[in-house]
Amino acid sequence: MNKVVAFLVACFLCGQALLAQQWYVAPNGNDNDQGTLQQPFATLNRAKAAVRQFKKQKTNLESGLTVFIRGGEYSLSSTFELQKEDGGQEGAPVVYKAYTNEVPHFSAATTVNAKQWKSLGKDARKRLHPKVDAAKLVALDIRQLRLNNAFQFAPGNSFTTEWYIVDLFANGSRQPIAQYPNPTQNIRGKNDPGWITCNGTKNQATFYFGANGLPDDKDTTNELDIDGTQRSERWLRALQSGHEVWLKGLWRVPWEPFTIKVADINLQDQSIQLSVPPPSGMGSKYSAVANEQPLWRKGSGKEGYFAINLLEEIDKPGEWALDIQDQKIYYYPPAAIESLQIAINDFNNALIKINGASHITVQGLQLDGTLGSAIEMNQCTQVLVANCQISNVGKTGIAMQGGNSNTLQANNIFETGGVGIELKNLGDRKTLLSSNVVVDNNHVHHVGKLIYKQAISLSNSVGVTIRHNLLHDIPTGSIRTDDINNCLFEYNEIHNIALKEGDTGVFYSYGGWSTYGNIFRYNFSHHTSRANAFYSDDGDSGDFYYKNIVHDCIGGVLVGGGHDVLAENNLFVQSKKQTIDDRGKDRNYRLGTKYESALRQFNVDKSPWKEYGEALKNQHQLSTNLWGDVLQPEWHPELPNGSRMQNNVAVASGKFQSRSGNVVVANNDVVKTIAEAQFFDYAQMDLRTNNSVILAKFPELNQVFVQIGLQKDAYRTQIPTRAATGGLLNRINAENIDTEDKMVDKVKPTKP
Repeated sequence: MNKVVAFLVACFLCGQALLAQQWYVAPNGNDNDQGTLQQPFATLNRAKAAVRQFKKQKTNLESGLTVFIRGGEYSLSSTFELQKEDGGQEGAPVVYKAYTNEVPHFSAATTVNAKQWKSLGKDARKRLHPKVDAAKLVALDIRQLRLNNAFQFAPGNSFTTEWYIVDLFANGSRQPIAQYPNPTQNIRGKNDPGWITCNGTKNQATFYFGANGLPDDKDTTNELDIDGTQRSERWLRALQSGHEVWLKGLWRVPWEPFTIKVADINLQDQSIQLSVPPPSGMGSKYSAVANEQPLWRKGSGKEGYFAINLLEEIDKPGEWALDIQDQKIYYYPPAAIESLQIAINDFNNALIKINGASHITVQGLQLDGTLGSAIEMNQCTQVLVANCQISNVGKTGIAMQGGNSNTLQANNIFETGGVGIELKNLGDRKTLLSSNVVVDNNHVHHVGKLIYKQAISLSNSVGVTIRHNLLHDIPTGSIRTDDINNCLFEYNEIHNIALKEGDTGVFYSYGGWSTYGNIFRYNFSHHTSRANAFYSDDGDSGDFYYKNIVHDCIGGVLVGGGHDVLAENNLFVQSKKQTIDDRGKDRNYRLGTKYESALRQFNVDKSPWKEYGEALKNQHQLSTNLWGDVLQPEWHPELPNGSRMQNNVAVASGKFQSRSGNVVVANNDVVKTIAEAQFFDYAQMDLRTNNSVILAKFPELNQVFVQIGLQKDAYRTQIPTRAATGGLLNRINAENIDTEDKMVDKVKPTKP
C-alpha cells in the first residue's frame, strides 16, 4: 500500500510540474527533483529544460513563465545559453530572476586553496625588488591548475585592445598586476601618475631612458633608475635569464597605448629596444621626423610608458605577476594567504548568452569570474536585463549585437576588463529602421581595468536611447559612438574620465558626414579635466547638443571639422574653450575620399535618406541642404559648414571660437566668476541657480537638474550620493600631460 501511495504522490508532483508556470533553482537543489520551492532544481540548465517541456504542452502562453533563483553560490563550468526556443511571447515573457530579497551569485572563477601557495624559490628571490622582503611573497605553480590562459602573455610581440592572461582576485577584489611605476605613483611630482617618460628616440623601435637622448623637452632625467634600485640592470638580467619584459606605452600619440615586448636593454647608451616598432615608428607624431625610411621621430620627451607583469616590480601588497617561463604566479598578498579567498579568472566565454531569443527577462543576478563577458545578447527581441550586478569580468559587462526593443535597466556594472556596455549593429542605417533599444538607469564605473575602454560603446546603430545613467572612473572617454543615427542621450551624469588616455570626450562621436540626427540633451558632466565634453571628431556631423551642463573640461564643445554640429543653450562651467575647428582642410575631408563614399553608400538622393535630410533641416533649422550641398565641391565640405554655437552661457570659462567655414558663433553669454553664477551649492556640485543670465538661456535648468543621473525605479531603490561615488573631486591632474591632438597632419588634397 505504501508503494502505491508513493507512486500516486510522484505522479501528482509530476503533473503539478507540467501545469506550473514557475520553477525554483537553489544551490542545495537537485536536478532530479520537481523544481518546486520545496524541491528546487540545482542548475539553470535543468530549469531551462523544464520551461521547454512546459511550452511543448502549451503553445500559447496566457502569462509569463518564471524561474526563481534562490540566493547563494553557483559555480559555472560552461555558458548558460538561451536560444530562440527558450523565449516567451508578447505579454508572457520567460523570466529568470532572483528570489525575493535574495542574491544568487554565479561565477566561473577557479578557486585556489591556500595550501597551494608556497614560499619563493632561490632564483625568484634573487629577482625581487631590493626593497621587498621575500618572506612576504608566495608562489603558485599553475601547472597543477591546468589553466588555459597562462602559457603566453600575448600571441605576438605587441597588442593594444586585448588581454590574454588570467586575472587574479582576493576576497572578490581584482588584484593589481605588477607595474612600474605603480598606478598612483607620480615620478618626480611632474609625470602623469603611473607613467615615466622616454628621453628621445634612437631608431624606429628604440628609445633612450637616460642622458643620451635629445628629446624636445630637453629633460633627460633617468626616471627608470631614479629610485636607486638599479632597475635597468635588474630588467636586463631578467631578459638574459629568459624572462619576458613588457612595456605599455603611448609611443606616438597620447591615446591608444601599445603593449610591446622588450628585445634588449643597452646599459651603455641607456636605451631600450622593443621587439617590434610601434605603429608609424617610435616618437611622438608632434615631434620632428628624424628618419623617413623606416620612419621614426625625434621624440617629445613626454611619451609615457610603464612596465607590466614583472616579478622584479612587485613592491606593494596585492601585486602579482604571471611568469611565463617559470609557470608560476608570484604574489604579494595583502594579508595572510590563509585568510584570503583567492580566485583566478581563466574561463574565456560569456556567463550567459541569449541568441535569437525574444521576450526574456534576466533580473537580480550577480555575475562575475570570467575572462569573457558577463552577458552576451545576439539578435534578441524584447529582452530585459535588469537589476544585475556585474563585476570582475575580463571583457564586457553586457554586450548586445543586433536585435531590437531590448532594455538594459538599473544594472550595476564595475571592474570590467574592457567596456561596461557594448552595443553594435542595432537597427538599420540604410533604411533608418530604429532598434528601439534602451539603456536606462545603469551605474557603470571603474571599467577598462585591463584594456582602456569606455563605459558605453555604441556603433553602427539607429534609434538607441541612453538615459539616466551614472558613469565614472573610466580610463578613456565615457560614451563613444561610431556611425550612428537618431540616437538619444539624455539625463546622464558622468565624472572622472580620461584617467589614462587623452584626446577624447565625455561624449566622443566618430563617423564622418553621415552621422546625423543624434540628440544630446540634459546631460551633466563634471570633473573631466582631461577630456572635452562633447567631441565630434574627424568630421563627425549632425550632432545636436542642447541644454547640457558641463563642468571642468578641456573643451565644452569641440567640433572636429564636421558639418551641422549644433551646440545651443548649454551651460559651460570652468571649460577652457568651446571650438569649431577646420581640421578638414589639412586632413583632406573632401570629395573623392572615404568621407564621400561613406555618405553615398546610403543613396542619399533616394528614399528614405532624401526625406530624412529634408526633415533634419526643418526640425533643427539647418542652413545646409541635405544632401546636395555636402556633395558639391564649391560648398567646400572640408570645412565645418552649417555648424553653430549659439545661446550658450559660459561661467568662468574660455572663449567661443571658430576658424573658417560657414559657421555661426553668436549670442553666447559670459558669467565671469563662480560666485556670480549663484549656484545653489557649488562645492557639492548642485548647479541649480538663481542667475538670470543662465536661466534666460536655460529656463528649465533647475527642474531638469534634479532629474539627471540615477533615479529610483522598479529595480533601483537606492541612489548613491555624489560624494559616495567620488563625484566632488578630480582623480587626475590634467596639467601633468599634454593629451590633446595638435592636428599637425598635412594630407595632400584629393581632386573630386
